[in-house]
Amino acid sequence: MKLSEIFSNYFTVRAEMMRAVENLSQEQLDWTGPHHPASVGRLLAHIADCEFFWIGHVAAGKPGRPDFSRFENARTLEEIIGLLREQERAVTDFLETNDLDDWDQVFDSYQHRDGSVEKLSRRWLIWHVVEHQARHRGQIFMLMRTQGIEVPDV
Repeated sequence: MKLSEIFSNYFTVRAEMMRAVENLSQEQLDWTGPHHPASVGRLLAHIADCEFFWIGHVAAGKPGRPDFSRFENARTLEEIIGLLREQERAVTDFLETNDLDDWDQVFDSYQHRDGSVEKLSRRWLIWHVVEHQARHRGQIFMLMRTQGIEVPDV
């Protein structure tokens, strides 16, 4: 069984989130609440950079820390949506090319600042990416509701 069948909710959550934000103004994208340091735009870019790191870098076995500047510098909805679509393709490819046989494969992930190397399974990696998107979608919807923007009833 492919991981894409097990984690089909990733695609549902992504589609709902993308539909909810597709018409946001720059002001709505940049707005931060009084008790929340991130904007909708920053959270969306963060979802993309998480997928870039864990799927495009760690799962691909690339050494060192990647360059996150394009995620940090993305400001417009068009730029951020482009990053999200690019990373969604990478996650989709990962889910389509890995199956339960690879589920518990352990691989070296990355080196911490203290020099230790963390070993992770594909199980941990994909659960983290899927859960991360769902958690931040909730924050995004809360920030949108606070601005008076209608969001999907999920």
